[in-house]
Amino acid sequence: MKTILLASVKIMLKKSLLLTVLFSSSIASATDQELLDTLFQNGVLNKMQYDNLSKKTAKKEAEIMSPAITKALDWATRIKLSGDFRFRHENIDKNDADGVHQSRQRIRARLKVAAKVNDNVDVGFRLVTGGGNTSANESLEGSFTGKKVFFDRAYLSWRPSFANGLTTTFGKFKQPWYNASTHGLIWDSDVNPEGAALSYKTTAGSVKLTATGGYFILEDGDIVKGDAKNDGFSDDLNMYHAGISGSMQITDSIKGRLGSNAYIYNNESEKGEFKDDNAIEIYEVASRFDFDTALLPLYVYAQYAKNASAKDGKDSAWLAGFGAKLGAFKMDYNYRDTQEFAVADTFNDGDFATGNTAARGHKVKLAYAISKNFAAAMAYYAAEEYSGTNIDTLQLDLKAKF
Repeated sequence: MKTILLASVKIMLKKSLLLTVLFSSSIASATDQELLDTLFQNGVLNKMQYDNLSKKTAKKEAEIMSPAITKALDWATRIKLSGDFRFRHENIDKNDADGVHQSRQRIRARLKVAAKVNDNVDVGFRLVTGGGNTSANESLEGSFTGKKVFFDRAYLSWRPSFANGLTTTFGKFKQPWYNASTHGLIWDSDVNPEGAALSYKTTAGSVKLTATGGYFILEDGDIVKGDAKNDGFSDDLNMYHAGISGSMQITDSIKGRLGSNAYIYNNESEKGEFKDDNAIEIYEVASRFDFDTALLPLYVYAQYAKNASAKDGKDSAWLAGFGAKLGAFKMDYNYRDTQEFAVADTFNDGDFATGNTAARGHKVKLAYAISKNFAAAMAYYAAEEYSGTNIDTLQLDLKAKF
């Protein structure tokens, strides 16, 4: 009898505690309703108690989700905020006549806002550190003075409902063309072109195809001509782009991608070093293969570029490399050789040979994921200019993203 009485008291106490929690928490969410369902199914609540509490839950939820709050929540769900921060220690050694050695610490901070205007239109902005050039790095110097911040992206992207698979982008945005390696043979990863671009995606059997094209403005016409008159697009220093790429899942563990691009510069002259005023006319082909093996996921890539307007056989560049991932470790290695007029040295990788062409050499990068969204990395560039000058660059990074 005593045992039965104690058991009954325990059940009553449990019910009382549960009901107290329910009433004191001002039930107002789907989680509360799920809890009520569970309590009713387990016999803790009777039918009358369950119905009364469910009505209070629904009423409270309706009071909380006022039209103003609903509108605010809808707006918030269409806005995405992200960014990253990098601290870098860098050493650059150059064995020329001056014996240049540079050791410095640099930061890079980027804050991106992406907004969904509607189902077909997006806009985006990105604020970054740096001096407004192609690099977002800011050296730590200047007696604690403030660091510059600028927009390196500001764009509108439109996917017309009448053209499925087509995306048009206007403003300043990330590179729209296919890049197999992202190691800067032609384009440094910090370069964000300006103008208008389009891409069209479709499938052909098991191959996913992407066609890209665009018109990009480097300098406005009146600046190029050096006067106040602007005769329109014909006076602009600009670049046209066209490209196509395809990807395919070759086997369950092998994925391949191949792409080709053309970059045609207009009103560009290098004073006799090129065939004509269309001094830069770059064509490239690039590929990458990923091997998703259980033991060691790895990938290989290659890239070749040729400037059809360059003279004297100084017109080609190539790069080849591979990478792998093992647990929290990543590694990447590549070798490149860039002839003097093969690419526009304003836009290629600014870290390899400090951005100079007429150079060849190695790059190796190692990274370790310390924790989620936080990693350490090391990159080493061993470059040799055609003149015989060696330029060795070491970079040690701490990176965090959110």
